[in-house]
Amino acid sequence: MTRFLLVFSFALLLGCQDDSEQTLKPYSLTGQALGTTWTVKVLSYQPIDENKLRTDITAKIEEAERILSHWRPDATLYQLNASLSSEPIPIPPSLHELLKHAKWTYRQTGGAFDPTIAPLVNLWGFGPVSTNRLSIPRHKEIDETMQVTGMNQLELLSDFKVRKKHPAVQIDLSASAKGDIIDQVCEMLDRRELGNFLVEIGGEIRASGNGKSGEGWTIGLEDGSEGKSNGLSTVNLLNYSVATSGTYRQSKPNPDSVKPASHLIDPRTGRPIEHNLVAVNVLAPTARDADALATALMILGPEEGMRKAEEMDLIARFCLREGNETRQDHTTTWRRLYPVTD
Repeated sequence: MTRFLLVFSFALLLGCQDDSEQTLKPYSLTGQALGTTWTVKVLSYQPIDENKLRTDITAKIEEAERILSHWRPDATLYQLNASLSSEPIPIPPSLHELLKHAKWTYRQTGGAFDPTIAPLVNLWGFGPVSTNRLSIPRHKEIDETMQVTGMNQLELLSDFKVRKKHPAVQIDLSASAKGDIIDQVCEMLDRRELGNFLVEIGGEIRASGNGKSGEGWTIGLEDGSEGKSNGLSTVNLLNYSVATSGTYRQSKPNPDSVKPASHLIDPRTGRPIEHNLVAVNVLAPTARDADALATALMILGPEEGMRKAEEMDLIARFCLREGNETRQDHTTTWRRLYPVTD
């Protein structure tokens, strides 16, 4: 998913000392992975070996990417997509678990979240094996490609195996893989008893602990507004995650429509979304949930998405483009936790 979130205000105040003269010290580590950047920020009273922590985080992300990427030829998922077998195929437990989560999200959202859209994403020129990134597919091509999509085409078996019901089935986990990897990094930091930290990959964020103020980590959210401010607003994350899905940074001209073709493909139609929703922010206990649900609500659109978010009691904000302005709609749960002035 495109980068929409900014870690907002990590200029931390030092000098908060207890009776033992301990100082809460900030650590900030960065790197590159998954075609984007990552950041880990830690607040600790105890000294941290930054080089070792950076090495361990890099290794964890690399290990996960080597399984979950559909772009890297050496990745398990890429090789699963390349396989034309309809026999059971063994896969790593982490991939099996993420596919189980994808099946659950698929059912909860009525098919709006569907990782088997990989062939459609390629067809529209947004995937790793796209032949012409500027091309617009014909209706017949779309209809034919949809014959090999749908989570019903993928069977999850015991003993960490999966079976394609059609050999051409391919999987794109880009709408949940970053969130899942964030959760894996957070679990690693928890095991090291680093309880006050923030992990961000490509704009998706999970925060643990009280931050610098005792009220959580302050996170900046964009709403797709035009101009330098990009509609920046803030929320405090306390042991929670936030993800944003949107259309305003990845699209291409579409002569068959009055709107550009977005990289967000509706699995139910095989075509890019065309409603006036430009961004959705979702808060959830895990980054994996926030990541997947933000994409699903973005696909569903402002009305159907809001109904689904209310039905699931989600913390969500919908940002709609109306002319040159951006309007925000919030779920009941969002308004309860983050009061909104209309």
